[in-house]
Amino acid sequence: MAGFAVSDWLEDRWFIRSHLLQRRLVGTAGFALPVLVVVFNWVWGLVVDAANGTHLAPSFWDSVQSSISAYYYTYSANIFVGAQIAFAVFLVTYRYGVWERRVGIVAGIAAAIVGLCPTTPPDPTTLQRLVGGLHITAAAVFFVGMAVFCLFLFPRDPGVAVNTVPRGRRVLFRVCGVIIVLALVVAVVGALVLDSAVRDEIRFLLWLESVAVFAFALAWLVKGLDLQPS
Repeated sequence: MAGFAVSDWLEDRWFIRSHLLQRRLVGTAGFALPVLVVVFNWVWGLVVDAANGTHLAPSFWDSVQSSISAYYYTYSANIFVGAQIAFAVFLVTYRYGVWERRVGIVAGIAAAIVGLCPTTPPDPTTLQRLVGGLHITAAAVFFVGMAVFCLFLFPRDPGVAVNTVPRGRRVLFRVCGVIIVLALVVAVVGALVLDSAVRDEIRFLLWLESVAVFAFALAWLVKGLDLQPS
């Protein structure tokens, strides 16, 4: 019996470590995505320019796209798609409570659609408009899912009578959720009141998407600190 008890303890210990690592990977990928797509696209443009012996590479600001999704059409395409598929795998396989699993599956499927269905390009065909519409819908579902995690699921562990999540972390999770919701609201308002050329010029969506991504990334990283085995 003692042997079985030790075996069960070790199994639980490694399960907890794997679970916490999964949370931290989601957070790390979230923090890395906005930075990597911007920097890599600019740097690789300079590399290609130098290799070709030309002077066509744009300045840093001119290389910055109007949104994170717009990097699908740049040198950073593989980073963007890879990050979305990583989010999808992490979230679809996320197992904790019943609602965590359900929201994770929905948000994970949405993340996969975001990565596989590109945003609408300039001068789109009818099919590209339809795919772009699917992309933006999936992106909204993904961010709403992340807000649900932050506002309702992370602040309380499932299946416990007494909430064991520290108060400070509960506040942080909810602040992250509010930031995500505000970013979505501002994006919708901006789409209604700002001309598309103005939005693209000031990189309106890029900043809002980055703020929302950083918010949910922080929440996942902090959630990955819970129940650290001694």
